[in-house]
Amino acid sequence: MSLFLINCKDDVAPSYTITIEVNYPDGFTVADFPADVLVTATNTNNTRTTTVTAASDGNAIFELVEGNYNFTTSFAVNGNDGEEYIFNGIISNYSLISESALTMNLILANNSGGFILKEIYYAGSRTPENNGYYEDQFHEIYNNSGDTLYADGLCIASLDPNSSSKQTSWVDGNGELLDRLPLIYQAWMVPGNGTDHPILPGESFIIAVDGIDHQTDENGNPNSPVNLGNADWETYMEPSGKDLDASSVPNLTLVYTTITTIQDWLVPVYGPAEVLFRLPENDWESYVSDANNFMTKPGSTSSTEYLMIDKEFVIDAVECARLDRDERYQRLPVELDAGYTAIEAGSYSSLSVRRKAKMIIGNRVIYKDTNNSTEDFLHDLTPTPGVNPTSVEE
Repeated sequence: MSLFLINCKDDVAPSYTITIEVNYPDGFTVADFPADVLVTATNTNNTRTTTVTAASDGNAIFELVEGNYNFTTSFAVNGNDGEEYIFNGIISNYSLISESALTMNLILANNSGGFILKEIYYAGSRTPENNGYYEDQFHEIYNNSGDTLYADGLCIASLDPNSSSKQTSWVDGNGELLDRLPLIYQAWMVPGNGTDHPILPGESFIIAVDGIDHQTDENGNPNSPVNLGNADWETYMEPSGKDLDASSVPNLTLVYTTITTIQDWLVPVYGPAEVLFRLPENDWESYVSDANNFMTKPGSTSSTEYLMIDKEFVIDAVECARLDRDERYQRLPVELDAGYTAIEAGSYSSLSVRRKAKMIIGNRVIYKDTNNSTEDFLHDLTPTPGVNPTSVEE
């Protein structure tokens, strides 16, 4: 009788030390910042997080297993003027395969208040036949300031590429994102002469892909979580000749589209990068008539022209990631969004993302807006268009 002894040993991924140096903006030193600046490492393969407090020299030292990581930080500093200033930092998609040292540059968030993307329902739902249904998508735009603002001329669109799993080609020679942002599919604008649509502090308006009661309408989906028959605006794709126009909900103005044949506004169900913006003088017709405001995709042979907007036009932006892919690439510049939110349940899950309630004054909610969606948003929520929380959220 022969006896074979087999030595079984589990494969264990190696671990490495990585030092993240938090680089403070010009004019600031480590003494100007809190003593407990936290830096978080997220393994993009399994979403596990590790958080380390940066030492007095600004270095955060991690011991991590081999893998792909995002490193982020976000914190507030109270200035001498009594104002709160938010600083964000991010290093994306770093492949850790050896001992490493990286620099994380801090960015001062421009969160001066105003219109924000409060809730985004992009995932869509499933029909009784288990088909994907995205016509019930909506965006809720909220006045987070203390002043009456006017929605007239406000624009909304998604960025190319249509998924965070695709590495963007819209970069300069150094691999940095361009200062101009490429809009994919459709860009929309609230019509008006400048003062037609006032939005009071703490009030909002809802943009529906289709402004119907999706639960009861014969053209809807009984499994949908929303009734958008009372939305403030809808996106009507008249050029396609196939979209249904809900007569009870007014239409946004179609500024530009990269594809005229689809029947609805196509908000990527796997996770869009959304921008809320204004064009110069709110004059969209002059803007789209200028050939200098268009580009074809770098490195592509396609003749499709994308409408480009300067990042300075952006009022608010939200990066929504796709979690069922290991690769996650940032489409928005870090000063617009230093993180991302996502639907963990995935597409067609009937769930939304919404900002956290930071403060409640009387009946008015002030939502968290640090330009870091990882910190600012709750995710995998039942959509609640037009409804505000009644308690502060962490």
